[in-house]
Amino acid sequence: MTKIELPLERLNEALDGGVEDGSNVLFLADLAVDKSKFASSLVNFRMEEEDNVVYLINNKMPQYVQERIGDTDKDNFATIDGFSSTLGKETTAEYKIETDLKAERSDYIQESKEVAIEAMEDMEDFGSTFVLDSLDAFAGKWDELRDFTQDIKPVAESTNTVCYYLLPNLGFEDDGEEIEELTEIFDYVIHLKGIERGGIVLKFIEIRKPDVETKVPFDITPRGLVMYVPKMLVTGPYDAGKSTTVQNMSEEAVSVDRLGTTVALDHGSVNKKGLKAELFGTPGQKRFDWALDFLGKSMFGCFIVVDARDPNYERVEQLERDLTAEELPFIILANFQNKDDALSPEEIEEETGIETLGIDAKNGENLDESLERLMDKIMEQHNWYYA
Repeated sequence: MTKIELPLERLNEALDGGVEDGSNVLFLADLAVDKSKFASSLVNFRMEEEDNVVYLINNKMPQYVQERIGDTDKDNFATIDGFSSTLGKETTAEYKIETDLKAERSDYIQESKEVAIEAMEDMEDFGSTFVLDSLDAFAGKWDELRDFTQDIKPVAESTNTVCYYLLPNLGFEDDGEEIEELTEIFDYVIHLKGIERGGIVLKFIEIRKPDVETKVPFDITPRGLVMYVPKMLVTGPYDAGKSTTVQNMSEEAVSVDRLGTTVALDHGSVNKKGLKAELFGTPGQKRFDWALDFLGKSMFGCFIVVDARDPNYERVEQLERDLTAEELPFIILANFQNKDDALSPEEIEEETGIETLGIDAKNGENLDESLERLMDKIMEQHNWYYA
C-alpha cells in the first residue's frame, strides 16, 4: 500500500510515512479545536499534492467551507451539499443530498453514502481525498457509521482514495465502549486534543490507532497546519547576543533597550519550515533574574546564548540549575563562531556537559537548525503537554 502524507511532518514520521491509501481515518476533535479549519487545512495540503478532493458538507452552507479552501473552481475539487435541502435552499454544489436530515436520519445517511461513492467514481484521475468534516449525523448510530465506512472502502481502495472523517469529542474518552467501537470501525484514529496551560490553549495530536506513543503540538494558521510551541525562552550571560538571536531567528521581533543594552523583554514570532513559536528573551544582567524566574514557569524550552570567546561558565551553571529545576529542555548556542578566538561548540559542550550548537547570530548562521533542535528536545521530553 502507498503511504499518503498528512500536513505535519512529525505526524508522518510517527505513522511511518503517513496513512495508507484506501484507508478510513477518524480525527476525533476536542471542542477547543476547530475541526472545520483543520479539515480545510488538510484539504489545501492534499490539493497542493495534486489530489482530487470530494468534500461532503452536512452542517453548514458550502460557501463557508469553500472560502477556506484555495481554489474550489478546479476540476479536481467537488462539493457534496448535504445541508441546503434541510433548509429548503438551492445549491450550486456539484452534488446534492436531497433527503432532509431532520426528517429521517437513516435515509439521509444512506443517500450520503450513495452520493459520496458516485462523486468518488466520477473523478477522472486516481488518487483522491474524501472528507466528511462532521459526523454529528452519525452520533449514537455507530452501526450505520460502520456500514457507511465499509461500503465506501472498496471504492476508496479502487480509486486510491483516503477517506477522512471528523467527529467532535463529546466525552467519548470517558465512555470506554464508544471509543472502543470507534477504534474498531476506522483504520486510523487520531485525536486532536486541546488543553489549557498558563492561559494558553495548547493543541496537540495523539494517535490512538495504531498505538503509537507520540504527541505533536500544532496550530492552524493561514499557511496551514504547523508544529507550534507557544513560548521558548532565550537567556544567557550579559552581552552574549540574545537580542540579536531573537531578532534574526524571528520573522517579527521587538525589544526595549537603552544604550544598546536590553532593559526589558525581547519578543519574536517564528513561522517557517512548518514550525511556529513565540520567543521571549531576558536581559543578561543578574538584576533581571526575576524575569527568568517568572517566565520559566510558563516556557516549553530554552536557548542559553553564550559568547563563545568568553562563555561565562559560572553563569551558565546557574542557569542550568534553574532550568533543570523547572524541568525545561534547553541547549547552549555558542555565538560569535565567525570570530577567530571563539571556542568551538564541542569545547563548550565538553566543559558544560550541555548540548551545544555553534551560531553566528548577527548573520543568522545555524539559527533555523537551532530552532529545530530545541523543538526536537521539547518533543523528546514530553512534559510540555502537562496541564
